[in-house]
Parts: sequence; C-alpha cells; structure tokens
Amino acid sequence: MSKQASATRLFGTAALAALLGTIAAPSFAGNYAEGDPRPAPLASSTTRAAVTADAVQWLKTAPTQGYTSGYQQEPVAVSANSRAAVAADTRLWIQSGLAAQQASEAGADTMKPGYREAAAEYARLRASPAYGALVDQLKNQQAAAQSQMQTQVR
Repeated sequence: MSKQASATRLFGTAALAALLGTIAAPSFAGNYAEGDPRPAPLASSTTRAAVTADAVQWLKTAPTQGYTSGYQQEPVAVSANSRAAVAADTRLWIQSGLAAQQASEAGADTMKPGYREAAAEYARLRASPAYGALVDQLKNQQAAAQSQMQTQVR
C-alpha cells in the first residue's frame, strides 16, 4: 500500500471519528433535558383562589367515599394499655418465638408449622396468670424508677 493510500485511509478514519464525536457530544453533556434527574419547576397560571373555588364546586357534586350522609359511623373505641402491659405483652411475644418468626427471612408466614406453634405458645402465655404477674412486676419496677428519679431531682 502506498503512502498516499495510507494517508487517505487515515484521514477518512479521522473524519469518521470526528463526525461520530460531534453526533455523540450531547449524550456526554452533564445536564441535558432527557437525563436530568432534577425536577423542573412548574409554573401555574391558575390562582390559589380559583383552585379553591373549583374544589368547593366539585365537592358539592362529588360522589360519597363509602358512607352516605344518612349512615352513622360507630365511634372509634381506643383501648388504653399501660406501659407495663405493653412491655409485658412484648416480652411474651419475644418469649413465645413470634418475634423470631417475624424477623426471619420469609417474614411471618402463618402457614408454617413453626409460626403456628409460636402463635399457640403466645396465646397460652397471654392467657396464663404469669402475664398478670409480669404486668404487676413491671408496674412496680416503673413506680420504683419514678420515685427514685423524683428523689434525685429534689
């Protein structure tokens, strides 16, 4: 191959590389619209008052969301457990093995025999007199800790 043919081939390769580089340059840019992860701010031409008025108008004709106006809902009943009762229940939950079942890789699979055994043990422990004794013990510990804190503050 002659020097001229080699130079022509080299020039053609360089021209092709320059052309491809020019075409690909936008994809190397740091901030181009398609790949920019930052959200673009949206400017609204509607005022807050117009949106509020539109929402109020819509609510006048909006369908109900499950309850009609004539249906009275039952008041929510909230049970207030003491701190000692919650702590005792948590200890029994851990002691029964339900905590280990929940923390396993598969999660709380209620169909597994191990989970069912742990749930039965939890129910047994919760129904036993030991639960009440544990609640009383924790109440006494909390009362002692509070009285100690009050004496230290004085």
